[in-house]
Amino acid sequence: MVLEIINSCLSSGLQSNPHLIYSLLYQRNLFSAFRGHPTFQDIIQNIDTLLAFFSSRLEHLGANPSPGSVLQAIKDGSMVFKKEKLKV
Repeated sequence: MVLEIINSCLSSGLQSNPHLIYSLLYQRNLFSAFRGHPTFQDIIQNIDTLLAFFSSRLEHLGANPSPGSVLQAIKDGSMVFKKEKLKV
């Protein structure tokens, strides 16, 4: 149920949830336990798609970006992310 709530927040309100994205990037290893479970495949795929997108944007910040620059990159990225990449 928590995964469904996270997915809903990201699918419908990506631009309003930069701190959630920041936290998910920081704790991305928590989702590995759900990757093999068939019930959560679409949700995990959406989360992985978003994490990959934002991770690639953060690579441009260098080795030790400040929390503020990470959050700004997330905010900027959420403006250009195409929601069509997510499964409904």
